[in-house]
Amino acid sequence: MEYRYVKAFEFNFNFGTLLSVDFSSSIDNSDLINITEEIFNEIRDCIKVRGIPSLIWFKGINDTINPSKFKLVIRMIKALYPKQKIGIYLNCGIFHNSDILSIFYDCDLVAINLNTVDTLNFSKINRCPEFIDSMDVLEGIIEFSSQFKGKLGIYTMFLKGINDDFMTVNNLKNFLLKVMPDYYSVSNYILDGFEPVSREFKENLKEKLDILPFNVMYMF
Repeated sequence: MEYRYVKAFEFNFNFGTLLSVDFSSSIDNSDLINITEEIFNEIRDCIKVRGIPSLIWFKGINDTINPSKFKLVIRMIKALYPKQKIGIYLNCGIFHNSDILSIFYDCDLVAINLNTVDTLNFSKINRCPEFIDSMDVLEGIIEFSSQFKGKLGIYTMFLKGINDDFMTVNNLKNFLLKVMPDYYSVSNYILDGFEPVSREFKENLKEKLDILPFNVMYMF
């Protein structure tokens, strides 16, 4: 079977075997009509061939791709595989809408991409719509973290000349102490012409983050 939404079945050092599913592989809005059935059929077929994964890992959920469709897919998976663990990777921008946060409470793992908490250029650096209010996003993440019972991770990509300054790091650190995720992962974005952040920045970053009272993972 040729897959559109299932992207990989692979081993991850931190989470075990991952079956990766990308909602954003929809070509246009007309695809969304049958997306739940199509994704579920691909997942079921992949599991028949490869076996049950440690985690089914979803990404590509946003306000355009209705989160309620993700909720329906999860219900279909749990009906057939009651013990299957579910993880999802979300851009921070989705947390501006408190009405949809409850959809993700049933996940076992939620990972949030958050590259800055600073108001200036918040949407641009975090790659979310311009109309989003940064305070709504940050308050939404804090509220979600207080209610969520699964594992919560925060991911930050540092871009040279964009958010690789220590005011950004300090503000992120202070925000993380309010959220208290299970882990925090940092990486260095080097695509699209970006150069690596400096060695000095990496060393100082580790010095500042190693005091955090939760696991910090350095992906560079």
